[in-house]
Amino acid sequence: MEKLYSVQYLRACAAILVLVTHAFSYQIGDGNPFVGLSGRSGVILFFVISGFIMVYISGAASFSASTFLKRRAIRIVPLYWLFTSFAALLAALAPSLFKNTVFTWPHFLQSLLFIVHEAPETGSASPLLSLGWTLNSEAYFYVVFAILAFLSATSRLVLLTAFFVATWLAGLLIAPTDPVLQFYLSTSPLAFAAGTWIGWLSLNGDFTADRWHIWALGLVAASGAALALALVYNNTGLISQIRFGGQVAWAAALLLLGLVLETKLKRWSLLEQLGDASYAVYLSHIFVIGAVTYLAKRIIGTGGAMTVMLIAAVSIVAACVAGIIIHKMIEKPLLRALNGKRKAVGTTFAGAVAGAAERT
Repeated sequence: MEKLYSVQYLRACAAILVLVTHAFSYQIGDGNPFVGLSGRSGVILFFVISGFIMVYISGAASFSASTFLKRRAIRIVPLYWLFTSFAALLAALAPSLFKNTVFTWPHFLQSLLFIVHEAPETGSASPLLSLGWTLNSEAYFYVVFAILAFLSATSRLVLLTAFFVATWLAGLLIAPTDPVLQFYLSTSPLAFAAGTWIGWLSLNGDFTADRWHIWALGLVAASGAALALALVYNNTGLISQIRFGGQVAWAAALLLLGLVLETKLKRWSLLEQLGDASYAVYLSHIFVIGAVTYLAKRIIGTGGAMTVMLIAAVSIVAACVAGIIIHKMIEKPLLRALNGKRKAVGTTFAGAVAGAAERT
């Protein structure tokens, strides 16, 4: 299958947005809404891309649900289990390293099995490796997508979108306090649904790269980003829903814009490598950023804005380098072994986020 460089570049951008959030929040806390908006936007971009890729690789006809789920498990489970186990080991042996993460065997096992549950101490629906909430969202989307595998693409997407819209509306009406219900009745699945319709467009003809389409998509992306930024300080129910809509519009328009310009894009090796490694970057970066920040504060101390910026920049670079190394030294060999192939499979999308995320 032809490699889509635009998708790889966007995955790299999504990973960097998440890195920015944690590189700063490790130093200044979670209070800055713009810092949080960066990471959340990166996750939504991952989700939209994931929805697109699932349709892009499954095609217009029905497919085998069991084969689909097996391939998705091979793609996301090994590395996720590795880093969840590492987090569990640290939480058990050195709990002082964590603010909220607590090791218990039920928490650990449910996290490995993608079972959404209430975490000990925090009361949230976060798995032991907190980043894994996006993997729980991915797994939820995969299961719903696989249940509809017997249908054609159009019928599948209509029902999938209707289901996710219905659960979102139910969440608005019920306003649940239980964290597990909040997870399943949240807005997040709508980002996957938006991506699936972009995949449907790709199955039904080439994207037109005329000037009007390019300007229109750029305007939608800019408007979505501006809306999210304008509402960043307001977290009330309705406003947060509108902000989410702006972020999805931004992500979907960026993906469409990238696909429209696919044949015109230059080859950027660094972005391509970072896109390939984005799943490894996503799962490993929290450990790298934590270590770099800890060491930097011991060496140069805590200072003003320039010090924060410097530590954040070094953390982001270190996390990218570590992710690329992990991808080449651990992830790719694991995938070759599990797929029973000597050569790496040509990639269209490399794992997830989110994405959390996938490669074909």
